[in-house]
Order: sequence, then C-alpha cells, then structure tokens
Amino acid sequence: MEKKELPVVGKKKISSDRCVVTGKGNWYFPLSDIYETPDNFTILIDMPGVGSENINIELQDNELIVNGEISQEAYTDEKVIYNEYNIGHYHRHFVISDAINRDKIEAKMSDGILAIILSKAEHVKPRKIEVKAE
Repeated sequence: MEKKELPVVGKKKISSDRCVVTGKGNWYFPLSDIYETPDNFTILIDMPGVGSENINIELQDNELIVNGEISQEAYTDEKVIYNEYNIGHYHRHFVISDAINRDKIEAKMSDGILAIILSKAEHVKPRKIEVKAE
C-alpha cells in the first residue's frame, strides 16, 4: 500500500538560495552586511532588480523591517530563456537598540544594494574629554 503524504498548512521549505517557499509566493532573505563608524551603523542589503519604489522600510518598536518586491509583471513582454534573478518578495528585519537616533535613519538604493544609515544617538558617540590645567 502506497503511503500518501498529507498537505501541511503553513509548511515552509528553506532552499539553498535563502528562500522560503510559501503558498503565496517566494520570500527571499537577502544577504546583508553591517558596518560601524564612530557616528553611525550602515546596513547593506543585496536586493538586485528591486526598484526603490518597491521597497518599504518600517520602524516598529525596536524592529527595523525591510521589504522589497520584484513582480512577474516586469517580465511579461519577454520570453525567459535563463533566469537567476529571483521573482518574489525580499524580507529582512533587524532589532535595534536605544543607541540609534530614530529620527535620523536614512535609506539609499544604488546598483541593487540598499544602504540603510542608522545614526548613533549622541550619548553613545565617542567624544573627547578636555583636560583642564589648574
């Protein structure tokens, strides 16, 4: 007797290309780098093919949530011969601390890389303390 596998609601499969396949499309977890300078943190997120108009960045409590999308509609007039760019949704989220000045968060998209600049709050920036002569 053949064993039949029953469908599972909410089942997710993570593939080697950092993708979660769900019933509503593909969700990709793009690679990212985080750099620190004395004045800020910079998050670089790899989002090739995503236009700046298709990126949404939100700050909710202590979470910075980044979403982007490449729709299939962008390729409706073309016959795909070979495809390595992924069609679907991009998602990353980062927990941020009180060391970030929430009023000075900026984002820039260039050459498929999203750069989010998180300015440090004044109380965590390095500062020089003057030594006074007596």
